[in-house]
Amino acid sequence: MTQSHEPIASGELPREQTRAPVLPRPCVMVVDDDAAVRAMLQTALEKDYSVVCLSNGDRVLDTIDRCAPSLLMLDINMPGSDGYEVCRKVRIHARLKKLPVLFMTIRNDDATFLRTLESGGDAVICKPFEMPALRGRIRALLAGRA
Repeated sequence: MTQSHEPIASGELPREQTRAPVLPRPCVMVVDDDAAVRAMLQTALEKDYSVVCLSNGDRVLDTIDRCAPSLLMLDINMPGSDGYEVCRKVRIHARLKKLPVLFMTIRNDDATFLRTLESGGDAVICKPFEMPALRGRIRALLAGRA
């Protein structure tokens, strides 16, 4: 049996070898003072996202300028600048007003939820969280459906 071979124009791949372009993964910035939480989130999310982790809120604005994250995950209770303060600082900058902010906390009460909204947060997830729930929340925030 003979196979027919069509000539290939210079620089073209045969149809069966063409591939969709590889798009860059969205960047998720995780800010939490607990090294175990940062490591767990890094491992859980790095398959789908570029993950940048910080141990406190002091360098968030500088790191945002360098990494241009698609989502900011903030722990509320951190030494120095807490998550609320970091979020307020982020929201001051016009270019960051639409950056989705997901707060992480052990608190599960209305007052905490209201403070996250007042400081500019978009959503809250309570620790300990289930990974499928976290991934769903991240996807919704990145799609603008939070």
